[in-house]
Amino acid sequence: MAQNGQVPVTFSRHGHKYWTRFTSYKFAANHTECTIVQPEVRQAAASFPILFKQSAWGFEPVVLFSVFPYAPNPFVSLDGRWLAGYVPSELRCFPFLAEPVKQNSADQTPLYQLKVDETSGRLSNDPNHEAFFDGTDTLSPALREVQAFLQARASAQEKTVALCSIINGLGLFEPIATHDGVDLPSNMFGISAQRLKSISAVDKLKLVEFDAFLLIHAHQISLSHCEWLVRAQQQLVQQKTPEKYTESSDISGFLHAVVNAQNDDFLGTSEV
Repeated sequence: MAQNGQVPVTFSRHGHKYWTRFTSYKFAANHTECTIVQPEVRQAAASFPILFKQSAWGFEPVVLFSVFPYAPNPFVSLDGRWLAGYVPSELRCFPFLAEPVKQNSADQTPLYQLKVDETSGRLSNDPNHEAFFDGTDTLSPALREVQAFLQARASAQEKTVALCSIINGLGLFEPIATHDGVDLPSNMFGISAQRLKSISAVDKLKLVEFDAFLLIHAHQISLSHCEWLVRAQQQLVQQKTPEKYTESSDISGFLHAVVNAQNDDFLGTSEV
């Protein structure tokens, strides 16, 4: 999910700047998808279809918010409330993100640069708001929490891409254009059930070793949301305010019975 106006957070640029926490998800109202990482696939599968997309990193899992590019996103209300049972981690730290810049020479672990979207409307000059820095060139405690969450997510993203590389190496990805009569966005991939059945026992053990079946099965089960997503978007074209679905509604009737969606403990760090 690309954000415009992203710049590195630096003391020279933001030393006397302040920011406010977002109080609305309107920034996500026009998003048709977002990437997810392995630790959240169970929760994501309870609310959204999970597909795969090729990026500069490689294959990554994405959740769909829309199958019609110009229809309303049913997961954001007109007043900016998030209506799904789970908030994907990518959406939790707006307007900040972490971008890998280089590797630590000591242990080859990646290092990340904190960035902020300066066009987000969340930056200010008001000292009553959250400070970027603590008066020196050290990030404020609040922003260090944001940075820790984003770095944990970025690390999980790298591991998820590596996992998808293993799946791709076994030839399991295939283009997917439709599911149960629902046309899907272009350039999406799914897991070939036929190829999965035909791989060797050794390759299946490899998938078990890297815990790939969690992602594979979450993807397969989550596709049951596609039909609901079509109906929801068609209905929203004819009405103004989407209502929050519940565990008894048709979006999640089966999945909510087998998956506990948890927003409060992603990677051991609560959302900011």
